[in-house]
Amino acid sequence: MKFQEVREQLRAVGILISKRGCEIRVNHFGGSPETAFFTSCLDEALTAGLSMARPKHLPKHWCSQR
Repeated sequence: MKFQEVREQLRAVGILISKRGCEIRVNHFGGSPETAFFTSCLDEALTAGLSMARPKHLPKHWCSQR
């Protein structure tokens, strides 16, 4: 999967992803620096972004891709 594909998928669920060098930053739109997740692996970024988008108190099937 390419960075642009991951970016589009996360943007659809309200998560922002950016890349500087080999560091990838994942956070909510307007999220504070404390809530950001940093990684160098695109797969980890996608997994973390999707988990950020899912409220923990709702069943997973309610938060499937929109």
